[in-house]
Amino acid sequence: MTFSDTFHQITDGLRLNGAAIVYASKFTQQGGTMSGTLGLEIAIASDPNITLLQTDKPPAANEYVQIADRDAAYQLLFGQGMTEVFTGTLVNALLIGRLEYDDSRLTVDVVGAGGRYVFKSDAQISEATPLGGGVWGIPTPLFPAFKTQALTALSTLPSGTQASSYIAFAGTDDYVNFTGGNTVAGYLDWTKDWTIGITIVGYPQYSDSKYQCLFASGNNVIMIRRGGTNQSLYVASNNTGYASQGINTWVPINDGDRIQFEYSSSSNQLRYFKGPAGQVPVLVGTLVVNATTLAGNDPGDDFAIGRGNGLDNYQELLHWDGGVNNFIGQSGEMGTSARIAYFESIGEAYDEQPWYGDLASWAMLGEDTYPTVTDTKGALTGGELMNGTSDDFVVIETP
Repeated sequence: MTFSDTFHQITDGLRLNGAAIVYASKFTQQGGTMSGTLGLEIAIASDPNITLLQTDKPPAANEYVQIADRDAAYQLLFGQGMTEVFTGTLVNALLIGRLEYDDSRLTVDVVGAGGRYVFKSDAQISEATPLGGGVWGIPTPLFPAFKTQALTALSTLPSGTQASSYIAFAGTDDYVNFTGGNTVAGYLDWTKDWTIGITIVGYPQYSDSKYQCLFASGNNVIMIRRGGTNQSLYVASNNTGYASQGINTWVPINDGDRIQFEYSSSSNQLRYFKGPAGQVPVLVGTLVVNATTLAGNDPGDDFAIGRGNGLDNYQELLHWDGGVNNFIGQSGEMGTSARIAYFESIGEAYDEQPWYGDLASWAMLGEDTYPTVTDTKGALTGGELMNGTSDDFVVIETP
């Protein structure tokens, strides 16, 4: 049972739903008759924050919640599953939908209509201080460490067993290549049913409308066309973006998104799903593979992740730029219930998930000895990172 599945007893007379708690931060009351009082602010999605004060003074109306031991309440939340992103600050990682940051500000958007919280550098304070309206001041000398630790704790991939490394592509000539096994697995073969998915770790934004290859087998390719903050799906059977077909649905690919494609040979439909780990995916669009692409069907026994064609003319197809992790493949359509479980899985290893037994491929990417890339399920063979370096196998640092 996760933190979000449980009601948590904060103090006598107060229980909070774990699915609604966004963060909890320690502070010390500054100024007024309560100056010096230890406090804990708990942010609740879509509702006003709750302030707990360790005091003997009874509150007036809903001014605050009286609590006997502020640190004990904090430790209870930490022990039951909240993530400590910085000393004195806990978050419920499953409710964090978006992080924006620079050298003086970290903005956190909550999933859905849960609100926005801002942590900003403040040279006038000596400790983390609530400034009201979901805004917190962080002492300027402490802000770089605060931001670094927060981003590490809220990594685009879960720490621990689900991922400890990933592969970073430079977007030049490096890609992952499996030399054999795909004739049987059938990925990107327009005459077979299949599912393939991957997690994106860092995704640079370009507005050049160029085609970037995500998956390839033989001359069959799945591409993402770049359009600034939005991207779109394209496919071809000629290893190029030229004369390819796509869907007129442009959506952003965000750092940490999982991307999945499910193909049905009976309907020639390629369904494109996307979303962050821990959430139900969105069906971005359905592409009906056209007669030209079907007639040119040219898969191989090879399978590649991020392989461009090396051309610089009108047939250019770029290598993938950015990090990738946890490639999965299934010789058939995954289906709705397994797909949702795949996207929602977080923290536990893939081989502990109910859908794992149906996979034909799982390559953790970056967790082997460079340059080897192993399909732990065994469908694809001869995997390695081409034209890369050992530095491209990036270890995910945990707090």
